[in-house]
Amino acid sequence: MDVGFPVRVVREGGVEIVVPDMDVYRRPNGVYEPAWAPVFYNPRMAFNRDIAVVFARTYARLRGLDKLVVVEPLAGSGVRAVRYAVEAGAIVFASDIDSDAVYLSRVNAERNKVSERVRVEKADANEFMARLPRMGVKPTIIDIDPFGSPAPFLDTAIQALRPRGVLAVTATDTAPLSGTHPRALRRRYDVRPGRLAWEKEQAVRILAGYIIRRAAAHEYGVRILLAYYVDYYVRIYAELWRGAGRADKSLEQLGYGAYCYSCGYTSLASNPLERCPYCQAQLGIVGPLYIGKLCDESFIEEMLREAEKMWDILAEPDRVVKLLEQLLKECDIVKPYYRLDKLCSILRMNMPKMNTVVEELRNRGYNATRTHFDPRGFKTNAPHWAVVKMLLETRR
Repeated sequence: MDVGFPVRVVREGGVEIVVPDMDVYRRPNGVYEPAWAPVFYNPRMAFNRDIAVVFARTYARLRGLDKLVVVEPLAGSGVRAVRYAVEAGAIVFASDIDSDAVYLSRVNAERNKVSERVRVEKADANEFMARLPRMGVKPTIIDIDPFGSPAPFLDTAIQALRPRGVLAVTATDTAPLSGTHPRALRRRYDVRPGRLAWEKEQAVRILAGYIIRRAAAHEYGVRILLAYYVDYYVRIYAELWRGAGRADKSLEQLGYGAYCYSCGYTSLASNPLERCPYCQAQLGIVGPLYIGKLCDESFIEEMLREAEKMWDILAEPDRVVKLLEQLLKECDIVKPYYRLDKLCSILRMNMPKMNTVVEELRNRGYNATRTHFDPRGFKTNAPHWAVVKMLLETRR
């Protein structure tokens, strides 16, 4: 195969694909840089793709769908499209603006014997999605996995979706979403910027809220089935239902996040206070963002069952199960996580062991767990005064 650049064959999940030779495109420190390769392939996103196929299989089974139609408008090497076809039995419509990427995607579809179910075109992502309704394509899932922000693709994706379907969205622009670059956050997501102590959950909730707002503009309601932050990206699975009434109901799930830099108080609210109810200090406020549950427990339980069935197929099955089990523990706790190190710094005390904190809160009748967002974080439904009281009493 002559594509004008060196390639190698790798195995990911249940597929075998041809990708640019990663040894050729490494930084001086030896780290492979996907953006330097002529066709984009990021092996670190294998876990993301694992979750995607588990989600797709679970969603199709629960909906009783005979045909799962997936759209992947930023195909790159085609690995995601091919995995959807091979591992989830999907019919996939994919595109990429780069000719080499289109060629490599077709090679990989043929290599895995799914050419008849993976259609790849050379096209701009938005142009491609805009043509889908005219082509009679009714996607069940549209998977937006860009290098950077997904914002430029959301409106077109929403309009291309069937009356009930899923947007699976990745964002790697976590610096703006977490508040590090406030101007970019305001430009891209139309959000009052700030940086809260629970910055990774902030990033997830801002993106989920933005999806809800864009969907409402096209009269779609949104149900967040799964949302998380791992490695260096945010990932959201949002089920959209057409209907103005559903859109209005979804907008009720928007609000603001608040954090007190003086005492560590944190909250989500439709209409947040400007001053901390505990110490009266000025609150840091960010929003609008999503203030509801970040996952659907029954759906996560079904995904866990599906992941067990796929154990020998997935690239990182242990990690998939570990994340889903942790999310299941966090689902019921809507209140944002605490950063234990920051809270202890405010209280001018040594940091106790995380497991001790979680166990003590449970002993006092509250729901509490560590969080997937941050190894230094914990989530609890305990009011702020109870968290502070527990920490001060634990110090003794």
